[in-house]
Amino acid sequence: MESLADAGGDPRALLTVAGRTIVRHQLECALALGCEKIACQAPGLSREMLDLQHLAEGSGAQFQVLTGSRVLSGMVRAADELLVFADGLLPECQLAQKLLADRPAVLVLPADEGIAAGFERIDRDYAWAGLFMVRGAAVERLADLPPDADPVASLLRIALQTGTRIAAMPEGALARHEWGLVHSADHADRYEQAWLDRHMRPAPLVAPLLAAADWTATSLIRRAHGGRLSGGGILGGAAALAGLAALTGWFWEPVAGFALLAAAYFAARTGGALKSLESPGRPAPEALSRTYGWLVMALDIVLIALSAMAGPQGEFTTVLAATSLILALRIGGALPLGNWKILFADRSLLVIALAIAAYFGQITLVSQILTVSALAVILIDAGRSKLTRT
Repeated sequence: MESLADAGGDPRALLTVAGRTIVRHQLECALALGCEKIACQAPGLSREMLDLQHLAEGSGAQFQVLTGSRVLSGMVRAADELLVFADGLLPECQLAQKLLADRPAVLVLPADEGIAAGFERIDRDYAWAGLFMVRGAAVERLADLPPDADPVASLLRIALQTGTRIAAMPEGALARHEWGLVHSADHADRYEQAWLDRHMRPAPLVAPLLAAADWTATSLIRRAHGGRLSGGGILGGAAALAGLAALTGWFWEPVAGFALLAAAYFAARTGGALKSLESPGRPAPEALSRTYGWLVMALDIVLIALSAMAGPQGEFTTVLAATSLILALRIGGALPLGNWKILFADRSLLVIALAIAAYFGQITLVSQILTVSALAVILIDAGRSKLTRT
């Protein structure tokens, strides 16, 4: 499958939403939908186009900048399918995938609603919704048009003339900012907030440091112009902080090690949340999920080690208490408890509590109290669920 995006003379294609340009959002959507060749209509190979080329080629797709329609007709074969984006369209990739269903279609809106939002009318009842898929054979007809013909508008007319099916956008998609044309920077800001609300569910304030990490991730993605900020880099920083925390606890002071470990947990949550926002339309790589899981497990092991360093020397009780606490929290986090169970995952808050306990020489006692409390909450919630089912 091929994809054609329009990033012509209108600068709205280069407006940013959540740290990435509109045309980059389109490229990521095209890659998520399985496009193997990417063509971008633009005046020339600018820095933005080079960034898109690197992204496409890094994902295994070919990339080409088009300055006319004739080049496109030589790029697409008759057996191919071509996905076409309008200039300035901010698509919701999962919605596009559902409506297209891997078959040629022209996405449409009711005429009055679509025209009011800046979309092009295609007949009495409908306006084009800014995205369509057409068979590659339609591209061959571009050769019959003048060299300066707009390939996007021409392909839309060809698709409609050849009977390509119509797929209507769901009601309210424009009002909810799930789909639309971005016309200005102020307009982009409104779409950005809606985009973040759809793709990021921040932790509730019952887990305050998790909520703060999620807020940090959304703040960073807003400022990541060109998509240059990497959640993976922050995850790497979290691993480095964990190693420094262990060394600090061993060679100097366990309480200071706990402080560094709290920062490591915070960085891990921030990096994971940021990574999930970097390409939300594309399935999260399984390797990334495993990496994040292994990182949190490694941080938990460092927490147990620091607890042992902070406890009385020669006693195994502190290690057992810290291990039991981590296991209880992991079990609680995996069970279908109330919405507040996210507190079980707020390791930064836990580490701060343990640091205070270590400072006063009570880390074993506090670990035991927290373990019993977590188990009691699990049993109480299980009892309530049983009564509700009865």
